[in-house]
Amino acid sequence: MSGHLLSRVVADALVDEGRRLRDNFLKHYPILWSSSTNTADRDLASPYLSTSRRATQASHKGFQIPQDNLNDVKVHVQRVHGELQVTVVLQKKALEGKGSSNPRTRAIQKTAQHFARRPEVLSFSDEELKIIMASYAYNLSGVFGFSVAFADLCAIKAQVQSGVLFADRFAEVMCLQAKSGRMDREA
Repeated sequence: MSGHLLSRVVADALVDEGRRLRDNFLKHYPILWSSSTNTADRDLASPYLSTSRRATQASHKGFQIPQDNLNDVKVHVQRVHGELQVTVVLQKKALEGKGSSNPRTRAIQKTAQHFARRPEVLSFSDEELKIIMASYAYNLSGVFGFSVAFADLCAIKAQVQSGVLFADRFAEVMCLQAKSGRMDREA
């Protein structure tokens, strides 16, 4: 056997093995996909669900404002979700035959900006509102939630997993310490 023929036989064997591995994986892929898509992350769903329970309890006790505020949040998030669905469908139609996904990315960014415009509510702080909106968006659709509130969902998960002090809060704390140190020196 010549060296060229030997390398060709080895390459053919590698290609065949690669195809066998791919086919074997694809046989199991539907099982893996179905098991991963049916389970919502409890940590990400929890902020909205617990707020909903508290608002319902307050409503039963005659205090309607939290429930009304939560409904305003839901309407806002559902409207943005609907906008994103329409935008994606229109973008898919517009992109048929074109190789660019850039307009879709811009549309998702625009939708995320609409999402970030929070409704005026009295019952929740700005931080609570961000977390509730992100959680509700995740409850509507994981893809939607991560498209419009990625950082907030990551923050929820990080807090649940390890109680991480976030960089912006850390910076605020450090700025306060620096200011208090400067005040001590001036006094």
